Amino acid sequence: MRKITALLLGLLLTGCSAEAPSGPAAPKEDDGVVERAPEEDEVALGEPTDEADTYFSQGDYDRAIEDYTAALALQPDARAFYNRGVAHTAKNAFDNAIADYTESIKLDPSASSAYFNRGVVLHKIGKTANAIADMSKAMELEPDDAGVPFNRGLMYLAISLPDKAIADFDRAIEKNPKYVEALINRGFALHQIGQYTLAIRDFDEAIKIRPMNALAYSNRGNAWSKKRNFEKAIQDHDEAIKNSSRDPQLYNNRGSVYGTMGEHTKAIVDFSRAIDLQPDFAAAYRNRGHVYHQLGDTGNARADFETAMQLDPTNVEGIPEQYFVK
Repeated sequence: MRKITALLLGLLLTGCSAEAPSGPAAPKEDDGVVERAPEEDEVALGEPTDEADTYFSQGDYDRAIEDYTAALALQPDARAFYNRGVAHTAKNAFDNAIADYTESIKLDPSASSAYFNRGVVLHKIGKTANAIADMSKAMELEPDDAGVPFNRGLMYLAISLPDKAIADFDRAIEKNPKYVEALINRGFALHQIGQYTLAIRDFDEAIKIRPMNALAYSNRGNAWSKKRNFEKAIQDHDEAIKNSSRDPQLYNNRGSVYGTMGEHTKAIVDFSRAIDLQPDFAAAYRNRGHVYHQLGDTGNARADFETAMQLDPTNVEGIPEQYFVK
């Protein structure tokens, strides 16, 4: 099968107030792992697959699946199974997608994209160990593709193995030194293990390549905050917000720095803006609650902590005991 380049997303560190537990939180957007597109190769199966490809490109996944199924009834083919798997993935029909990618692999064991996409879907349904095995096979089949180790690195991050993630991001960057997403995510992993200076170096490089990347600025701001250089941290968070003013996480990150600095009013403004943009943002409620608590405003602190615990009852670390319902 012809190799298809995947679209890849970066991760984002989340900040916290001075009173909240420190450290980065979970990545956003399904850990940034994105499946590959349908295959278009020299194998002609006739009109059914031509129409199916058209339907897929128009977003009509049901019709695409019908036509791929019709083509497969005439002749089992790795490409048609693969493309139907992509359509099932687009519909979040993950069991069907896995079955189709598996059939594609049986018919064409060299199908790197089928391993890649099956790995993505397995990761989405929580079978990350199996997903990593598929990504490893895809790496064997496509050793020069920087996107495969990048995605496996994201999976290692998702199961809290930052050292292995860093090794994979190293591989991706070695193959493509201007791979911004890999630089940002390696910086994320370095931040997780306390290597803030090295993390900043990666964010610096990402910003050189892509000067308006909000993720790189915000992550670098978080790293500067860990190094207690709050002036540079605020400058970076300002730049991140300038480039992505509708992202609630960016306001939460800057508010966290203001909270650490004792700039309580500015912190409350940022956390409130984050909540306006995302009303179910538990971390922003929790962080704003910490600021109100520090100010002695127990009424507003209690309201924010209670909302945070309702939205995210598993994350109560750092909330003062007095705010728990007895």
